[in-house]
Amino acid sequence: MLRFAASFLWADLVMLESERSFLARLACELDLVPYARKEIEELLLRPPRPEHVDPNDVPPLLAADVRRAALRAIAADGRVARAEMRLFHLLDELLPDGPRRQKDASS
Repeated sequence: MLRFAASFLWADLVMLESERSFLARLACELDLVPYARKEIEELLLRPPRPEHVDPNDVPPLLAADVRRAALRAIAADGRVARAEMRLFHLLDELLPDGPRRQKDASS
């Protein structure tokens, strides 16, 4: 989740202070700080590598959480660019369907 959020924060190749704060808060919310401090610091310095943000590797049970984290990351700087939303829609299409989306599709 953290890597996907970071990929959206780095979409414009600049990490603003508000985006840095968001990533740090998200890491705390996910209780990752004690375990992934080095990775968090690296994500603040540079975007995640493409192979670390493959939507096909996301388990269906986490897909909705990844979507929410990506949307929160997009809004972290107070602006929502069209390019960011295009990337989000691509992510949304590529992520596996979670339980809720599967249920909605069968209705």
